[in-house]
Amino acid sequence: MKKRNRVTICLVAGVLILAVSAAAAFGSVNGYSRYKEALKALALETNNFSAQGTMVVTYGGQEVMRTSGEYAMDGANNAVHSKEWNMGKETEYFSTRLNGVSTWFDSMDKVYHQTEYSGEEGSTAAENLLGVDTDDEMLNRMMNFAEIATDTVMGELKNNFVQVGKENGSTLYQVEIAQNQVPSLVNAGLSLFAYGVGQSNQMDNAVIFEDYSATVLARYEKITGETLPQEFRDGYLKGSSETWYETYGDLLEKVNESNEDSWEDYYYQLLDEKNNTGIIYVNADSSYDYYKTYQEYKAAHPEEVNQDLETYVGQDMSLKTVLCKFGVDDQGRLTSNNLAVTFQTVDLDGTTHELVINVDVTLGGYGTTVIQPLDVGGREKAS
Repeated sequence: MKKRNRVTICLVAGVLILAVSAAAAFGSVNGYSRYKEALKALALETNNFSAQGTMVVTYGGQEVMRTSGEYAMDGANNAVHSKEWNMGKETEYFSTRLNGVSTWFDSMDKVYHQTEYSGEEGSTAAENLLGVDTDDEMLNRMMNFAEIATDTVMGELKNNFVQVGKENGSTLYQVEIAQNQVPSLVNAGLSLFAYGVGQSNQMDNAVIFEDYSATVLARYEKITGETLPQEFRDGYLKGSSETWYETYGDLLEKVNESNEDSWEDYYYQLLDEKNNTGIIYVNADSSYDYYKTYQEYKAAHPEEVNQDLETYVGQDMSLKTVLCKFGVDDQGRLTSNNLAVTFQTVDLDGTTHELVINVDVTLGGYGTTVIQPLDVGGREKAS
């Protein structure tokens, strides 16, 4: 089972937003106002800028995830380049939307993908980073509520904010929070969040595929006794071009026909024979392993669960420390943001761990960013 970490990143980002909101409310009215207005301007008023950033997650002192990325926006046009490192494996992703055409590919792909973008040049997507309608009354009321709620919860922590200097035309600020200064409401929310994640991700029984597509090919070879050409396998697993399809279209049809029956039911029947408890893990070659509990499965396949948020959140969590540094230029624009957040978590065995998330972002190119066509290298266009 090959997982992407998009959902995990979104969930982690949600926790980070909570921590950022706390950091934003700390300190003097001037410091708070500058940070808040800079964030709001970036999200709702900016449509031409560039940014580079990294996010590193450590658990129990060991790095479990690292992501770096670059983002550029010029109205309706944008470009994304990201890298992810998980359990020693690196993946790289490229995407560009330029003049109504979206082009993208993964570093592992043999082809690139391209479609026309349905959005209109004059839509809100070209007017701000979030692509939302700033005239929407519901949005404005939600933002007003969020601001007042943040001010109310964090209003007592006004002395943690300090100005630490100036650099390259930006004023630099820093705020640091200790464990005994974290509002109880924040930790109550995190505790609820951890419990919700654990409850929603409990897996008492499941059939999990290491690589579903690879299993399809392995099963076809077992049934037919035929060895598939490596070029066909590469195209099937990593993306097919028009040339590949012209060469292997008939073979692809045979493979698809062999995949039409409900062959997956075999593995679910095996699970039924185990009283519908435990994990059936289907290997790429169509063989399988059985694990009585999800914990046994996790121990045997850490590479498969390292992106599961519940692996790190556990059954409870609280905010331990926050260190936030940021820069704002003389036009009120955010130029840098470094955030280090340490959480204390409790796993299912009752053991305490530290989950540390470091985010470092640099922003610039306001009003001068230009999007260039995506270089696809020697890849052919996907069919």
